[in-house]
Amino acid sequence: MLGATNEAQMLIPLVRNVNVSKYQPKSINLNGQMQYFGLNWTLTGATSSLSIPGQQAAKGMRYVTLMLKVDNTLAQVAITGSPYEYMRLQYGNTTALPEHTTIPVAFNVGAIGITGTVSFQVPQHSTSFTLVLNPQKGDSSDQGSTDFQLP
Repeated sequence: MLGATNEAQMLIPLVRNVNVSKYQPKSINLNGQMQYFGLNWTLTGATSSLSIPGQQAAKGMRYVTLMLKVDNTLAQVAITGSPYEYMRLQYGNTTALPEHTTIPVAFNVGAIGITGTVSFQVPQHSTSFTLVLNPQKGDSSDQGSTDFQLP
């Protein structure tokens, strides 16, 4: 058995031709469109896994890593700030905070196709999600969201 008692565990029999595919990350392509902070955001994909670099999911949990693409068609630099402050993943009545992200904090004028990822820890049985980009301080009207399913 791989994984501590408080982590997502993998039971792998030590025999020939064992099928470990259920423990492999599973990815899907998406096309979730959002407008946020004057930028065009696209949720391009999602991956479900039991770990992210350097961290194993907690017992009964998994990581959902989202791939995003951002276009800045504004005539100015867009400084969104830290994704840890405004990105959330909702499932059921619960909201998860980011565990890791590579999303930039600013987007240059004319920047097209800027990519990054954001990872959240969620229960293994959850399959319906909403990515929410929360309003910045002082601007309650600017919010983006997109729904997706991940088996």
